[in-house]
Amino acid sequence: MSIEWKLVFNCFIGVLAILNPLGNAAIFLEHVANEPVKVQRAAAFFMGAAIFIIMLVFFLFGTRILGVFGITIPAFRIAGGVLILLVGIRMMQGMSKFSNEGLEAATKGRNYIEAARNKVVRMIVPLAMPLFVGPGTITTVILYADRANNLTSVILVVVLLVCAFLASVALFFSSFLQKLLGKNGMQIVVRFMGLILCSIAIQFMIDGVAQLLPGVLNPEFLHITK
Repeated sequence: MSIEWKLVFNCFIGVLAILNPLGNAAIFLEHVANEPVKVQRAAAFFMGAAIFIIMLVFFLFGTRILGVFGITIPAFRIAGGVLILLVGIRMMQGMSKFSNEGLEAATKGRNYIEAARNKVVRMIVPLAMPLFVGPGTITTVILYADRANNLTSVILVVVLLVCAFLASVALFFSSFLQKLLGKNGMQIVVRFMGLILCSIAIQFMIDGVAQLLPGVLNPEFLHITK
């Protein structure tokens, strides 16, 4: 049994694209803008930990959850591809997935670690989920978990950890990134990642159709490994 490095790379690009750390950093910044810098930075790493835990749960148990509802993997590939395609199109159009209306402020007057933890508790829903780990991310994680062998799955867990870490780093430097890229620069990054997501979505749908109709599609363009 060998590591499927192409699958690992595709998973890294796909998960990182749909997490959209640069695009979502601006939304994170809106929620912590009134907090001290120490609180902002601690909240960024707490948020990264929350993102990783949520993705790991769906990576490990997502297929079992599908089984409870009687959903087959080919059907989920196609449905997931449609969903990811919609997310990608929205990103290419520069449309946000989330409104920050009604989010409460963190409890003040405590040390910055505790203040950051309280802030993140209030931001897990809807910031960590569904802003970062939304239906599209869940779909992507489950589909890659289904395609990987046991050894590759271990590497994919590391990939999820790296992606969550990169997301937390983007949040850590959110104010700097916004100043560096500017509004137009952030839009360019978001729309490019949207294009990548659309391509990944089409590939998921092709793989799903190939499982339902074996022998119809050219196998050179399939990413099905099991």
